Amino acid sequence: MCGIAGAVSFNGTPVSPRDVKEMCRRLVHRGPDEEGYHVSEHAVLGVQRLKIVGLVNGSQPVSNQAGTVFCVFNGEIYNYRELRASLIEEGYVFKTNTDAEVIVHLYDKAGLSFVKSLRGMWAIALYDTKRERLVLARDIAGKKPLHYHLAKNGNVIFSSELNSLVSHPEVRKTISLEAVDRFLSYRIIPAPLTIYNEVIKIEPGTVVVFADGDVTKTKYWSFDFSERFEGLSEAELVGQLRKLLVESVERRLYSEVPLGALLSGGLDSSLIVAIMSRLRKDPIHTFSIGFEDRNFNELRFARLVSDHCQTIYHEHIISPDEAIAAIRHLLLHYGEPYAFPSAIACYFMSRLARQFVTVVLSGDGADEVFCGYDRYKIFAEMPRLPERPEMLARVDLDLAQRAHGNIAVEYQSILTDGLRDSLKQKLYSQSFINELGEFPVNYVREKFATQNGLPNRLARAMDVDCNFWLPDAQLVKIDIASMAHSVEVRCPLLDQSILEFATGISVSHKLANGNEKHLLKLAAQEFLPPEITTRRKKELAVPLENWLASSLRKEISSTLLADETLARGYFDPDALIDFVKDFRTADSYSIWTLYILEQWHRLTGESSPSAALCENSVSSPLR
Repeated sequence: MCGIAGAVSFNGTPVSPRDVKEMCRRLVHRGPDEEGYHVSEHAVLGVQRLKIVGLVNGSQPVSNQAGTVFCVFNGEIYNYRELRASLIEEGYVFKTNTDAEVIVHLYDKAGLSFVKSLRGMWAIALYDTKRERLVLARDIAGKKPLHYHLAKNGNVIFSSELNSLVSHPEVRKTISLEAVDRFLSYRIIPAPLTIYNEVIKIEPGTVVVFADGDVTKTKYWSFDFSERFEGLSEAELVGQLRKLLVESVERRLYSEVPLGALLSGGLDSSLIVAIMSRLRKDPIHTFSIGFEDRNFNELRFARLVSDHCQTIYHEHIISPDEAIAAIRHLLLHYGEPYAFPSAIACYFMSRLARQFVTVVLSGDGADEVFCGYDRYKIFAEMPRLPERPEMLARVDLDLAQRAHGNIAVEYQSILTDGLRDSLKQKLYSQSFINELGEFPVNYVREKFATQNGLPNRLARAMDVDCNFWLPDAQLVKIDIASMAHSVEVRCPLLDQSILEFATGISVSHKLANGNEKHLLKLAAQEFLPPEITTRRKKELAVPLENWLASSLRKEISSTLLADETLARGYFDPDALIDFVKDFRTADSYSIWTLYILEQWHRLTGESSPSAALCENSVSSPLR
């Protein structure tokens, strides 16, 4: 596990090693054990390494036998030992003990198709001096992040994290108003966008090649929700899933440093812990967090699972003051606004884990492929929604009523949990609206438009989430929060074999009579007590509403009502003042989203996106 960064010149100008070393300095938390560089006149590749595999003779960068291809790599290749053995049989000579070296030999053998042989989580930068090209690639699910900037002079600068990338003097930093608007809707900024117009996130399952002045993007793997296992009975599906789960967990147990598990007490993490405990002879360490608010404290279930699996149990109770300090720290690591409060829980779980282990397994990734979110039930019930008043609070009713059967509009009405369109119309300045052009914008429309032949509404919604919510909301949360403490998180439920199996199963086996993750619960019955397998899903959450109503209200209000905030230009000052002064519990996520945007500006020192926006923050006639 590492952080990687680099710069490559395609115009003959020298590349500064000092600039790349500064980028790597900002990635030390991702790899505190060792640094390494490939330095030539026109390319510098750097890596900060967290030693997990190949503790001895496992350094990066690595090169091919001819010394013409150089690679830095962040992640783990779980099948590298099989790949290494096969490549040695074919005559390839290995100089190191690291899984990174299989990448350069596979590239020599298969060219750009080398990515299709890799099973794991990874972000790769590969510089081919013979072909004069730079190759950047991400794993199929998007577990490991990678960003790049194409400079005016043609140079390419890349890094694992935004805060590292923007330290390079050639990177231009103008704020993307489209990204701000998307953030205010979803509390995240989806790929390929970043908060900066000139910085791009590489999308999951994608290879990007820079050569001859061109940029080529190739999607080498995609989620496929077409139903492919209709001939199997439910019992056969459960049996196959159990087999894949055990194989996936076992594949992730190889480590040359101490290993444990994150345990929330929910079905997914509990299942991973139970399988780990069966596969390991010695008790494993498990790490859980809780809150003083009993409604958000899942520790009793985590303890139950720990007792059942006989783990070495550790827990931590998070206070509101700790949470605010953590958010400020996390925002610097995210490098852009990110308003998922559950990142706080991940942060403290990882901090706790780092005291005892370096690698942890987690249960992340099941909701998007096994139909685990409440919103899928709401979406399925959309035509009958007025009959289900308990679901109405989760829906933008104004938007839903305008849907007229349009699936993108219907899903947007459920998915938007930052600022809904009606609130944007009240708060946005006329300048912001003018700069955006189209307003309001349905950003999931483009996701639904690219789908072909999927069998039903729920399959289409899960496909959207796998290509948006999973990598840009969930996986980036886990990666940044854990790597802030130099902890590697492995996700067995995102193994390629499980993804390809789960996506091919009919939704009737996933959401059965309103019971989410039905098939996964059946598979878990062999490993866990019924108190866990029969529980209704409860997301890893923090008591945000209570905090905002009590201990954090003064902090939030003083930040959002400050002159600095009111002059930012995004919002009409009078409308923002009214909203903040009178905000209710139902406004919690909207308030938190606004707060995080302003905190990001203050922590990074980034000014407002344009003078025109600031000068003309007047009321919108839409109000």
